[in-house]
Amino acid sequence: MKTITIKNKKISVLQKWMVFSLIVFSVNASIAQFQNNEPLYVGDNGYVYIGSDNYYFGAGNGQTITSRTNATYGKLIFASAASTIGASDTHYLDGYASVLTTTPFIFPIGQSGVYAPARVTPSSITPIDGAYYRSSASTIGNTLDPTVSAISTIEYWNILGANSAVLSLTWRATSLLTNIVPSTSELIIVAYDGTKWVEIPSTVDATSILGGSSSLTSGSITSTGTVNLSTYTYFSLGAKGDSCPPLITSSGTIKTWNGSWSPSSPSLADPVVISAPYSGGSFSCNSLVLNANVTLTNGQSIEIVNGVTGTGLIIMSSEASVVQRASGVSAPNIELTKKSRDVMRRFDYIYWGTPIAGNFLSQLSGAQAGTATLANAFDLRYKYVSGAGGGWQNLNAIETGKGYITRIKSQAPFTNATNTDYINLKFTGVANNGNVTLPITNNQTSPNGGTSHVLLANPYPSAIDAEKFLTDNTDIDGVLYIWTAGTVNNGTGQLYTQADYIAYTLAGSVAPNGIAAIFNGKIASGQGFKVKSLSNAGTVTFTNCMRLTSDNNQFYRLNTSNASTAPRDRFKLNMTGSNAVFSQILVSYMPEATLGYDRMYDAGRNSVSTAQLYSVFEGDGRKLAINARPSFFVTDVVPLGVSKSDATNENFTISITEKEGIFNSGTVSVFLHDIQQGTYFDLSNGDYTFSTNTTSLQGRFEIVYQNGALANVEFDNAAVNANIKNQVLTIKATVAMTNVQIFDITGKKIYDSRIENATEFTAPFNNPQAVYIAKVKLDNGKIANIKLINEK
Repeated sequence: MKTITIKNKKISVLQKWMVFSLIVFSVNASIAQFQNNEPLYVGDNGYVYIGSDNYYFGAGNGQTITSRTNATYGKLIFASAASTIGASDTHYLDGYASVLTTTPFIFPIGQSGVYAPARVTPSSITPIDGAYYRSSASTIGNTLDPTVSAISTIEYWNILGANSAVLSLTWRATSLLTNIVPSTSELIIVAYDGTKWVEIPSTVDATSILGGSSSLTSGSITSTGTVNLSTYTYFSLGAKGDSCPPLITSSGTIKTWNGSWSPSSPSLADPVVISAPYSGGSFSCNSLVLNANVTLTNGQSIEIVNGVTGTGLIIMSSEASVVQRASGVSAPNIELTKKSRDVMRRFDYIYWGTPIAGNFLSQLSGAQAGTATLANAFDLRYKYVSGAGGGWQNLNAIETGKGYITRIKSQAPFTNATNTDYINLKFTGVANNGNVTLPITNNQTSPNGGTSHVLLANPYPSAIDAEKFLTDNTDIDGVLYIWTAGTVNNGTGQLYTQADYIAYTLAGSVAPNGIAAIFNGKIASGQGFKVKSLSNAGTVTFTNCMRLTSDNNQFYRLNTSNASTAPRDRFKLNMTGSNAVFSQILVSYMPEATLGYDRMYDAGRNSVSTAQLYSVFEGDGRKLAINARPSFFVTDVVPLGVSKSDATNENFTISITEKEGIFNSGTVSVFLHDIQQGTYFDLSNGDYTFSTNTTSLQGRFEIVYQNGALANVEFDNAAVNANIKNQVLTIKATVAMTNVQIFDITGKKIYDSRIENATEFTAPFNNPQAVYIAKVKLDNGKIANIKLINEK
């Protein structure tokens, strides 16, 4: 017997037709599904509950409608065993659906003759409501966060609940996506945070959740992590804040430089002709004819929509920029003199790339120190080969988009380990423009090892945006590694006392060697960098959309400002020791992250330091330099590890730095829990020092949090023992328990149960074999966090 619940009344479905008010259902008992062939209306505070099987959107006038009154709207509620069938542009739910499940569910919603479903994968069995509105997203709010450049003027969704969920939105031809994005690579999910529309990290689905390939006319997009539906309730489609600028049509009015602009200064719509030498600073144009040379000094730029012709040169200082927007058009001849950082020493390595087309190898001989007259400043040159058997190899050619390194020769002024200077390297040729696509590979036997990394380089005579590069290239891990060395390379034995890479993700960056500054997320012209390949046969692509007219000052330099000025809940830990050891990690809490490994947020430890501090990724034990985690909760535990190159006894100091958000508010303390010593050390009170002769120190340290004094430690793992075996969860405690929650490694809550003040608890556990985290609340108010392995 099937039942339909309306408010708090249950009505048995015993007949083929049932009529009440304006509600008519057709029930086919043989296939056990509810068929809606006549109008169904659910008013304020009313609901229809579907406990199991399909809700079928039938033929005829079978519209399903609920009221849309704020806070009191009607609902069509689907239990975890219920589903829908037959929704289309002519039959859909015009109003609010509600779902109670942890499996993916597609809301069969629409409005004004448009079926516009959305899918949720809830983190717990807590109601999630959803409706579609065929109206401009600006009716909710007009303000856009810098991460968003445009929002839909056609549609938005209201999806809300007390939990979180992975979210998918769909679009169709009538969504008119081309009004906001030039391609699906620029499309994002946007959410309203109460004051502005912000980006929700998301990826266009290659295959739409409704079937078929995603394109500008139809498809779907899914958030890359769970979305907090109590924080965000309105969602729409939008364009990335760094979305590719439109290709502006020419005005046809030529602006000429002949000592001054005539008839007036140019804009992006105007074609420009340079008829006399130009050094008047930055300008923009639609096309450019160079009948004379243009000189750009540091910080100046030329932005060009289309092509460049003529015999003149653009002569550029190190931090000048030339940006073209259109691909497949002629590029200018340039002469760019790139300057390295001014603390280079004898035998230092520099990571380069080429901003000009063709093999640049022969021009390397022109490199010289800034205060010297001798050329040929490099004695060694290498490329990096990825994959099995790869590594550093002699450089025999330079390819656009690929990085290479050079070593500074022992010649004046680099005659000892003390003298410093900068290097000037001149690039002369046709500037690179348009898409640059390169094949990449990894080492399948060591997917997180060095030979799974690829050495790339910015191919343009302008900076590029690292975030956009990482976002658009899904065949690479979302981490950027930039080489820097804070100590002297003596040229013999251990070449560097300590050396390391900057690691950068959207969660932040870590700096090596005690350099108290942060890479700003802009990759300068000529800059080489490493990424990790996720594919044995993948590609990376550089595009004009990534190019910037500013921020071209980060070549081997660091910036004292963060890549984002928005406050975040994060902090860094520094570990220092003898022999110039310095190792830094970042722990960042953000709603976009999970407890799983998050591409573009987490970063593996890529280091050659003789001693390293790292956080441990609970999923597979890999070492992390950047650990991005979900929104902060005080019961979180972050495992740490330390590795050393030998078994000599060494002293190390761990300190906290760059506290932001709640960690800088005075309300949350960061404790280093020394498990071996059984102590909790508040890092705000000073540095923690320890000694070890172990090459791998894992399981000794973890970060925990508590409000108030150390005497009120909130964790009591010693009081609880838990395990999962033979599909049974067993928990035993020395004091009474009141609640248990189980999370999977992505942070999704999969189990939540009250315990009636018992010291023993058992329950079926029919989940896959994997690592889980139990949070057990005790009667005394303390909480135990226990890592479990489901042993089937």
